[in-house]
Amino acid sequence: MQFLQLITLVLAILGSPLFVVMAALALLSFYGAGIDPSVVVIEMSRLAETPMLLSLPLFILAGTVLSESKAPVRLLDLSNVLLGWLPGGLAVIALVVCSVFTAFTGASGVTIFALGGLLFPAMLKGRYPEQFSLGLITTSGSLGLLFPPSLPLILYGVIAETRIDHLFLAGILPGLLMLLLLGVYSIKKGAATRGSRKPLPAGEMRRALRAAAWELPLPVIVLGGIYGGFFVVGEAAAVTALYVLLVEMCVHRDITPARLPALVVRSMALFGGIFVVLAAS
Repeated sequence: MQFLQLITLVLAILGSPLFVVMAALALLSFYGAGIDPSVVVIEMSRLAETPMLLSLPLFILAGTVLSESKAPVRLLDLSNVLLGWLPGGLAVIALVVCSVFTAFTGASGVTIFALGGLLFPAMLKGRYPEQFSLGLITTSGSLGLLFPPSLPLILYGVIAETRIDHLFLAGILPGLLMLLLLGVYSIKKGAATRGSRKPLPAGEMRRALRAAAWELPLPVIVLGGIYGGFFVVGEAAAVTALYVLLVEMCVHRDITPARLPALVVRSMALFGGIFVVLAAS
C-alpha cells in the first residue's frame, strides 16, 4: 500500500494526467493481487462495444466547438438583455448563462474556461464580492450538469447500465429547482450590494435573439429528438454534433476548416482520458 501511495505521489508531482495516475494504480493493484493486467484491456474492449458510449465523443466534440466559437458571447449578450433589468441582474445572468452553456457543452470545466474570463471581471466591476462571484460562476457551471446532454450522466449510465434518456429526464426537475433557489439568492444578494441594472430597449432584444437564434434550438433537438421518439441517445449526439458544426462553420463562421482538425484531436484526447478512467475504475 505504501508503494502504491509513493507511485501516486511521484506521478502527481510529475504532473501526470489523472487518467494516467488511475490507470497506473489499477495495473499495479492487479499485479500485486496476482491478477493478469490484461483485464484492463479486456474491459476497454467491452466498453468500446457499449452502444451508449458512442454518444460521448460526439457530445464532447459539439461542446468543444461551441466553446471555441463566439457562442458564449452571444448567449451572455442575450441573457444580459433578458435579465439585466432585475435586481442583481448580473448575478442572475451569470447563473443562467453558465448553466445553459454547461447544458450545451456537457462539461462544467469548459463553461468556466469559456465564460469565467468574461463574467468574473464584470461582476467585480458591478461591486459583487469576490468570493460570491467565484462561487456563483463555479456553482452555476456545475449545476448545468443536471441538464442534458450531461457527460457525467452518460458516464453513469454506461457504468450502471441504466437508460440514459431516463437519467436525462431525472435531472431536469432538480436542476430547475436549484436554479430557482440560486436565482432568488442572487437577486437578494444583488439588492443588498446594489449591483448594476441595465434595462435595454426592445431593439437590443431583437438583435440579441437573432444573434443567438441558431444556438437556442440545441436543447430542443436533444430532448425533443430523444423523448419524441425520433432518435436514440447516440443518434441525438450525432445530430447535435452535425448541427453545431454546420452552425459554427457555415452560418456564423466562427470556426474555420483549418481549425477543425485541432478541435477534433482535442476532443478525442479528452474522450481517451475518460475512456481510460472508466476502464481503470
